[in-house]
Amino acid sequence: MTSTIGIVSLEQDPSFFAGRYFRELLTVASQALAGHDCYVRIVTVSPALAASSGQMHALLAAQGVNATLVVAPHQSSLATLEALFHDLPGIVVSAPRLDIPLSYVNSDNYGATRAIVAHLAGLGRRRIRLIQPTDASGDFLERERGYADAVSALGLERLVGTIAYPITDAVVADHVLVDAPDALIAPDDTDALTLLSRLQRRGLRVPDDLALVGFDDEDFAAETFPSLTTVSQPLAAMARRAIAYLLDRLAGVDHGLVQEILPNELVVRESCGARHRRN
Repeated sequence: MTSTIGIVSLEQDPSFFAGRYFRELLTVASQALAGHDCYVRIVTVSPALAASSGQMHALLAAQGVNATLVVAPHQSSLATLEALFHDLPGIVVSAPRLDIPLSYVNSDNYGATRAIVAHLAGLGRRRIRLIQPTDASGDFLERERGYADAVSALGLERLVGTIAYPITDAVVADHVLVDAPDALIAPDDTDALTLLSRLQRRGLRVPDDLALVGFDDEDFAAETFPSLTTVSQPLAAMARRAIAYLLDRLAGVDHGLVQEILPNELVVRESCGARHRRN
C-alpha cells in the first residue's frame, strides 16, 4: 500500500523555503524514501489551522498524508501537535523545546553556541554579542542558553540583543553595535551577510574591528569577502533519522518516544579572524 509522508511547515516565512535548511531536509527525505512505496508531500499550514489539531488533521487527510514530519514549529503549536500525533504518526525536526512529550530530532544548538563563544574568546574577543530574532523560539532558545553558560564560564559580560527587519543602518547602530561588541553571532548566514555589508559601509573592518559568525553554512558562506565563519547543522542525518522513524511507524513498529540531539560543526573561516585558504 502506498503511503505519503507530509513535510509540514507551520507559519513559516516564505523565505524559509528558499534556504539550505528546508531544501536539504526535503532533498534527503526524498532520497531516503527511494525503494519504499512511500512519497513526500509539502504541506504548509496557516496560523489559523495551526491552532486546531482537528482542522490540521482534516487538511492532512484531504491530501492523503499518512505520517507527518513537522519542520521547526513555534512552541505555540505544541499542544496542537501533541493532539495530532495521537492520531497520526509524527516527528518534529528542530523542536521548539527539548522538554516536550513529542518525538524529535534536533541539532545541538546549545553546544554549537558554546563552541562559537569559546573559539571567539580564544582569539581574544571579550565582548561577544549574541543577536537573536524577536520572539525567539526553538533553536534560538538553545543558542541563548549555550551562550549564557559559555560567557559565564569564561567570566565575560552577557551581551544579548534582538534585531529588527529589515536590517537597516539604523538597526545596526541601535541594536547591533550597542555596548561596543568586538564579535557578533548572527541568527543565520543571510543576516550575517547583510550585517557584513552594513558594517563595511560604515567603515568597520571584519574581522579586524569586529568578528562575525553566522549559522547554517549556506552555499554562499564560503564565497563572501571575508569568507564567513558559520555552523553547519547535520541536516542530512536529521532528515534520515526522522524518515526512518516514520517508516517504522508506518510499518507498525513503535519505538516509543524518540528524542535525538545530533552534533553541529563549527566551520571556521576568515570572518572571525582565522586564516582560510581559498580553492
